[in-house]
Amino acid sequence: MSFIASICEWHEKLFKNSLFTQKVTGLTIIFAVILGIIASYMNFQARHINWEIWEENKSEFFFEDTPLFTTMDAGIWLGVAGYLKTNRTMEDFQSLRSYPKNKTRIQHHDNVKLSTPLLSRIIAFFAKDESPQALLTAANRMIPYTALITAVAVIFAFGITGYWMEASVAAAGGGLSISVYWRTSMGRIDTDQLNLAFMYFMFALVLCAGRAKDIKWGLFFTLIAGLTANIFMSWYGKSELILMALISLIWLLIVITRDWRRVIGFSALFILLSGVEFLNPFNSVYLKTELYTGKFIFNNVISTVTEAIRLDIRESLYRLTGSVFLGVICIIGILIWAVRHPVIAVAYGPLAGFAILNLFIGNRAGMYSAPFFWFGGAYLAVLSVKFVVNHFSLKLGNLTQNVNIISSATVCALLLSFVWMKGPINQVKEPSIPVAIIKAMSEMKSIVGQEEGVMASWWDYGYASMFFNGLPTFTDPGQHQNYINYFIADALLSNNQSQSADTLRFLARGGLLEKRVNVANLANRAELYQKIRDGRNLPSPTVYLMLTDQMTSWMSSISKIGRWDIDLGVPIVAKGHKPGQQLTYNFLNCVDTNTKGILECNNSIVNLNEGKINGNPVLNLVAEARGGRLVGSKGYRKSELNMFQIMRDSQGQSAKVAIIHRDLFFSTFNQMFHLGRYDIKNFKLVYDGYPNVRIFKLLPVSE
Repeated sequence: MSFIASICEWHEKLFKNSLFTQKVTGLTIIFAVILGIIASYMNFQARHINWEIWEENKSEFFFEDTPLFTTMDAGIWLGVAGYLKTNRTMEDFQSLRSYPKNKTRIQHHDNVKLSTPLLSRIIAFFAKDESPQALLTAANRMIPYTALITAVAVIFAFGITGYWMEASVAAAGGGLSISVYWRTSMGRIDTDQLNLAFMYFMFALVLCAGRAKDIKWGLFFTLIAGLTANIFMSWYGKSELILMALISLIWLLIVITRDWRRVIGFSALFILLSGVEFLNPFNSVYLKTELYTGKFIFNNVISTVTEAIRLDIRESLYRLTGSVFLGVICIIGILIWAVRHPVIAVAYGPLAGFAILNLFIGNRAGMYSAPFFWFGGAYLAVLSVKFVVNHFSLKLGNLTQNVNIISSATVCALLLSFVWMKGPINQVKEPSIPVAIIKAMSEMKSIVGQEEGVMASWWDYGYASMFFNGLPTFTDPGQHQNYINYFIADALLSNNQSQSADTLRFLARGGLLEKRVNVANLANRAELYQKIRDGRNLPSPTVYLMLTDQMTSWMSSISKIGRWDIDLGVPIVAKGHKPGQQLTYNFLNCVDTNTKGILECNNSIVNLNEGKINGNPVLNLVAEARGGRLVGSKGYRKSELNMFQIMRDSQGQSAKVAIIHRDLFFSTFNQMFHLGRYDIKNFKLVYDGYPNVRIFKLLPVSE
């Protein structure tokens, strides 16, 4: 302890009365309040402008009079809120997920109690009724206010370190950075909209608790910090974030108070109040590559999620600050501030360190560091101006301090202007699910009626489907560790539609949890699929298979999950493909030439008469569809793998053209959705909204 004390005394002496610290005076407070109000309003107004753009373009952002959303997770918060409005429970909603596992578990365990997400409770409180329109309107109208709350929390977090004016730049720059803005803009109905607020406010309270000289004040701030952490757990439920704050609290108490009674007592109080659970950080789904069930090894869906994509340093800096150069400037500012305030820097270190996680667990982590980066940039800018003012201090005399404050405020005001002008204020993200698909989901209510049915589709649609039609689903965006995703992908990519139907019925009966299957006794995939075929005549709930044009663009991800050897735990590489290459639709820009059957596509000459591209005989077949119905095809040479597919609208005019691998061409998805060729013994088309969506009903085998 004496060594730590001597280091602290040396450090304080080194920086005593230095320009590295902003003195807080009455004038400082006035400017800080003005700048803080402006920064908070900027965050609010940016989202409000989003809403105005949405209302001006209702055909794109509304389904009838219902505003939509820009995240696939929105459906769970909205769905639970709808259940709360009709006096149903979280358990009732959860029974729709992972069908039929959750339904069976909840039906047979009356004592199952699940915590209701705080976001859902808030949406239910503000919504007029349980209708999708009321729920989505209330949820979207919350977003400008949560952005304002976040700005205030960030200002407080950096303000209590003594830099109230720089804190306003942190709030504005962070809130309008690409990494934060696109996760908190209109339509982003998710916990992200307040995650920053909780994190920065919690760390600020921890700092207050650690620095308090009076034990009573230290106890008070620890109490508030613990309660804030508890609410944060109800909001987001990530224990690792709470544990970061706990470590910071312990660090501050050891270094500043040097009182072991406070270290032990305050830490215990924080843990008790927060409700945090200790866990293994290396057991995160973001770090797993395979999932094990019995002898089978499945691919992890998280590897295909956009937010799990790892960023390099240049891209991380761009998302945090808008440019690599500015990002480097901000890092320099953070480092100088850290040298000046090493104890606080270590305590706040996790907030800045999230940017590093972009390199390891995906890009969503970086958003937590955005305010910190902008604070570093503002600190460096203000420090530079103060050095200039200090250079002329002899001429300024007693006015030096006031000139310093005014200059600092001016710099921060200019930075706020820069943030507003360069930020993505007038940009909006399109809804995560197009209006036409939302319409199809909504109409499933009347199509299914009172029949017991389950929706099958790609996992992205799970939450939204449950919200709009109340039907159970096999999988959803919260089921990254679910083996069901493999079976759905396998069914979509199979070249045998009867097998695809058998697989979906197998899932409806319970999948690998079906007692008849007994996974432990299966030696390999061949035995499993024999069990699936043997059970095709067994009764099962009716399955509705939804295929969409969006899934066309997701085919690479679907292929990564479905083209997988579950015996060996390795990818299945298609013939002619390189390792890591997935099945996908390679769309071309084509125009007709003066010669019939000759097209110019992507600066290449395609001869449909002979099946050649730039004179090379590389095509197996050309197929043409109109309105999602195959109208003609021509074969060339069976040895080739490339299929040339022309997809025209129902009038035979506008067309999309793609070259696809033979395996994808004959897949259940391509044949049923784009070519309208489906096995009538197993499937019945019940909703045709091509080119956007088609929904098929699986028929009993005996029918």
